[in-house]
Amino acid sequence: MSPIQLQAYQDGHILENLSPDDDYVKMQDLDPTPTAARPRSNYFEQWKPGTQTSNGDLLSSGTKEQNCPHEIYFLELARSSEITNDDFFGQNGRILRSMDGGKSVTALVSDLRGPDGIEISQSTGRMFWTNMGLGTSIQDGSVMSANLDGSDIKTIIPEGSVYTPKQLTVDDQNHELYFCDREGMSVKRCDFNGQNNEILVLRGDYTSNDIEDPTRWCVGIAVDVKHGKFYWTQKGPNRGGKGRIFRANIDMPFGQNAFNRSDIETFFVGLSEPIDLGFVSETQTLYWTDRGAHPSGNTLNKAYIGGKSPRVQILARQFHEPIGLKVDSINQQVYVPDLGGSLYRVRMDGGEKEVIYRGDGFYTGIAVV
Repeated sequence: MSPIQLQAYQDGHILENLSPDDDYVKMQDLDPTPTAARPRSNYFEQWKPGTQTSNGDLLSSGTKEQNCPHEIYFLELARSSEITNDDFFGQNGRILRSMDGGKSVTALVSDLRGPDGIEISQSTGRMFWTNMGLGTSIQDGSVMSANLDGSDIKTIIPEGSVYTPKQLTVDDQNHELYFCDREGMSVKRCDFNGQNNEILVLRGDYTSNDIEDPTRWCVGIAVDVKHGKFYWTQKGPNRGGKGRIFRANIDMPFGQNAFNRSDIETFFVGLSEPIDLGFVSETQTLYWTDRGAHPSGNTLNKAYIGGKSPRVQILARQFHEPIGLKVDSINQQVYVPDLGGSLYRVRMDGGEKEVIYRGDGFYTGIAVV
């Protein structure tokens, strides 16, 4: 049986599911990117940035300047030299920018507490990002913004109002931010200034043991404003084969709330560990990174969801814990950073995968201009 299955969802009932081997899950490492409160996993000991690359990668000096975005912004949890056993992430996160396709990188913002998701508003010329914070059981995450040069830093959602915010996306048409709160088990939305902060989807009670169940954790988010839909991932346990991707309407059904809304559709179940999402409305194509076990994990994937029978296509394999992604549909490319210290560029048809930047950091979210 394939580890990735299309799940039918009808009248609120799951019609098809997949049960992976629980014994295998118990043998896996803890989530390598929770927050600083958890110990460093074996992954970071074995795959320190700057030491190894996956087989088949094409190391590039960034010489392919054609079809290259003017600016690439990506997030760094910390540098390898700054990681100690007593201080996993700490306050060492940075926002990095490259204006030459990865040949050179400049730090714009420093001293961040676990940055994870980033997106850019073209209409305002500002970048927005999430900080996971340093704990998982306390609300010490935050959402912030700044000018594209790193100036005028503002707090949009302060610490104390969100647990572990992950991927973030921008609805530039309505000046709204969508983001997932992992341990908060929710999908949220607010205005660019942080007002009208609301919960769109709530998958559990964070005052109970629900908060310890990774199948409830919401991580990746993508919005299709044109068709009034948003998508999100619930990653499941590390390398557990219980990841899922869902969809719901932007407008809440009348008389319902984030916990009991009836319009939630389940698109995929049995994914290794789906993390961040990208969506191209014009082609109705969904993209996502998967951090789970090989061969279906540590991959970049896509699926056309406009038909009755979506099929998953793996565009690229052998990443080292990929987190963020950004689809550049104009140039037919997808950008993927990973915790192994590389920034990749992959053709949307999966025809080429290359490393355009290699550093000593642990990289998460990405945005392009």
